[in-house]
Amino acid sequence: MSHGDADHRRPVVAPMEDCWRFVGVNGDRSCPELTTFIHCRNCPVLAAAARRFFDRPAPEGYLESWQEIHEQPAASFATDSKSLLVFRLGDEWLAIPTPVLVEVTPLRHVHRLPHRSGNVLAGITNIRGQLQLCVRLGGLLDLAEAAAETPGSAPTARMLVVERKTTRGPERWAFGVDEVAGIHLVPGASLRSAPATIRGTAMRATVALFSWRDRTVGLLDEARLLDGLSSMISR
Repeated sequence: MSHGDADHRRPVVAPMEDCWRFVGVNGDRSCPELTTFIHCRNCPVLAAAARRFFDRPAPEGYLESWQEIHEQPAASFATDSKSLLVFRLGDEWLAIPTPVLVEVTPLRHVHRLPHRSGNVLAGITNIRGQLQLCVRLGGLLDLAEAAAETPGSAPTARMLVVERKTTRGPERWAFGVDEVAGIHLVPGASLRSAPATIRGTAMRATVALFSWRDRTVGLLDEARLLDGLSSMISR
C-alpha cells in the first residue's frame, strides 16, 4: 500500500501482490495505510482485488456444471413429517411438537409455592424477567424422578418452556429435562402406535413411538399433555 497523508480520496497503489497477506492485518501490520483505513477491508486496494476476483472469466465447464445441478429435480420430503424436539427425562427419551415450544433455557432456580407445590407443581421460576409456573413432568407422566428435578443437576440438564393459546389467554409452563437432543424432522411413516401398556403413561400422553439413533422415543401429544397440566395444577 502507498505511503503519504491520510486523504481517503487519493489512489492507493499496492507495493506487492496480496499485500494484505504480508504487510496488512493478516501479515506483520507494517503497512502505514493501516493508520488511515484501520483494517484492510476498508482499503481500496483490497476492494479492487475483490472486483478483479469476481469479474474474472469462469473456469472451463463451471457454468455447465451449475446448469446440470439446477436442472436436477428438487429433493422430495415427506409432506406428513413432524417437527419434534427430542429430549431425555430420566431414562426415557421423549419428544414434543415444536409448535408448542417457546424456548430452551438453562435450569433456573425454582421457588416453592406454600401449600401448592407437590408432585407435579414444583413452584415458580423467573425466565427473562417473567414468573412462570414450573412443573415436574416426571410426576405428571408417572416417570421416575428426573435428575433435572433435583438439586445438583448434570451439565446437560435444561429447562423447556411450552405454551398454548386458550380462550382465557395463553397458558405457559416450564419444566426441567436431563438432556436436549435438538429439533428433528420425523416422517409420519416412521411413527408407530404406542402400546396401551407402555410404561410411564398414566395419563396416556404418549401417542406414538419412533426410532432415533438406536433409541425408542415416545411422542407426547401436546393437547393431552397440556390438558393434564391444567387439570393437575387447578386442583
